[in-house]
Amino acid sequence: MKKFLKDKLGSKYYKFRLKNILTYLFGKYYVNGRNLYKKFLSKFNFIKINLNKKIEFQRLVKKERGLVIDLTKNNFFTFHLRPKYSDNFYLESTNKPEDKFAIIIQGPVGKKFNFLKNTVKIYQKIFKNCIIIVSTWENENKNLINSLKKKNVFIVYSKEPQKSLYNINHQILSTNVALQLAKEKGAIYSIKTRTDTRLYKNNLENFLIALFKTFPVKENNIIKSRIIVPSLITFKFRIYSLSDIIMIGNTDDLLKYFDLDFYEEGIKKMQISNNNLLINETPVVAEIFLCARLLMKINGDLKWDLNDWWSSLKNYFCIIDNSSLDLLWHKYDWQYEYRFLKTYANKFTRAVDFQDWLSLYHNLNNEWHLASNEHERYNDNRQLINIYRD
Repeated sequence: MKKFLKDKLGSKYYKFRLKNILTYLFGKYYVNGRNLYKKFLSKFNFIKINLNKKIEFQRLVKKERGLVIDLTKNNFFTFHLRPKYSDNFYLESTNKPEDKFAIIIQGPVGKKFNFLKNTVKIYQKIFKNCIIIVSTWENENKNLINSLKKKNVFIVYSKEPQKSLYNINHQILSTNVALQLAKEKGAIYSIKTRTDTRLYKNNLENFLIALFKTFPVKENNIIKSRIIVPSLITFKFRIYSLSDIIMIGNTDDLLKYFDLDFYEEGIKKMQISNNNLLINETPVVAEIFLCARLLMKINGDLKWDLNDWWSSLKNYFCIIDNSSLDLLWHKYDWQYEYRFLKTYANKFTRAVDFQDWLSLYHNLNNEWHLASNEHERYNDNRQLINIYRD
């Protein structure tokens, strides 16, 4: 009806909007009644119903039938919506990167197939010039997963490792085989993600290339470029705690990061016993193991102290904000958008953000030691025992 009236009435359409007709018929009685009605509704503004409304001529999302009830008393409550399904995602990319990218989705699928399917469809919209590689396990539902295959979508299956503390060998193997395929297909750069994560940012490749060019890596014999990771679980005071959830880099560099030297062999080279996986009260597991392993290749022996960790961040890595990727990690309190990244209840946050990293890169004095004069320390059960423990 609205479209019909616009077509028939043209520029005079607005004169026939209901509020204009009612104002013409009832004058101030309608205006006063409308104001009273708005005042009454304002008492219920803690209920947000029209979540897909236009704000300054643009909607955040196309469809949303739910509502949000905000009953917070001592804090301002804000929210952000990301489409669950690809058919509600209209954003596209226009950039044409000068070098080929691969985006890797590694890990188990299981009951997360619908999430993965929509992730792949969204990536086909925002990574038009990329190849997409799903790397998972032979015991998954192959018929279901193979339905994702397209011209630029590849599926890789691997046999699960028998040993895999904290699933570290699973991550090494599934990422390595995907990177090998990416290299075969001519991908200069790769974006390593997981089956429980999703990136929503369009035109991402040129932004990443700009970062590689703007911040060249410190000269070394191992990696050609910096490895870029988001703030998520990249922690200031946990030594060598570089996020392994999303990793972006030159494909050859990431192959060195995820080389097929499994965890059991890696800790032997670090002279760590299976009975005690701590060095300087830092657990050498998961992302800490992977980061330390690469740094040993670059620098030899590691110091396992905060100054060496912060120097490594400055020299070999680049930390960007989660928002630069529009990153969703659909796990562990995922509804809390800024977990690890923001705090107003403590004197400092756990994670390193781009602001922190940039000042570190330029040798500006962050004085992080004033926030804490010690690193995160863990007991034999790998439980945190010092800072952040109220």
